[in-house]
Amino acid sequence: MLRRGCSRVGVFLVIVISLMGLLGCDRIDSSNGVMVDEPFPELTLTTLDGEPFIMDALRGQVVIVKLWATWCGVCRETEPQFKTFARQLDDEVVVASVSVDGDLNLVREYLLDRPNDFVQLFDKNMIQSKSVLNAYVIPQVYIIDKLGVLKYYTAGGVEWDGDMLKTINRIKEGY
Repeated sequence: MLRRGCSRVGVFLVIVISLMGLLGCDRIDSSNGVMVDEPFPELTLTTLDGEPFIMDALRGQVVIVKLWATWCGVCRETEPQFKTFARQLDDEVVVASVSVDGDLNLVREYLLDRPNDFVQLFDKNMIQSKSVLNAYVIPQVYIIDKLGVLKYYTAGGVEWDGDMLKTINRIKEGY
């Protein structure tokens, strides 16, 4: 009897852990502190040089804000596809890659082996992400239009394909 109960608990735990792995996060949380078609809140982050960076500096461009971490399996898996996708973007679109790791040096080392042309930002331990965006899950993607309004949001893995490129182009055109 005890064995059967333990095996049920084990199966349940495997399912929960698998779901967490699919979402690419250490916690599952469906809440979001920002709303589509509302102004994206101001984030004050740091550059990899430790300098303050205010997201409003990117106003006038479509911005893809991508929350990620070096330890995030989904982030690592989708990174090559995202880089390929990003090469298709024009100068009207900028990628703000926001690491939510706890150690800035770890992020710097990680990016030495995986260079890209994104605006690299740092949000130590998700402090801004949690308090301003109510974000507790990674990866997360926010797409903000030229006026600073959130037009797209998702948590978990993203298919960086032709449909996402169409989404970006619609946002660029003001839809």
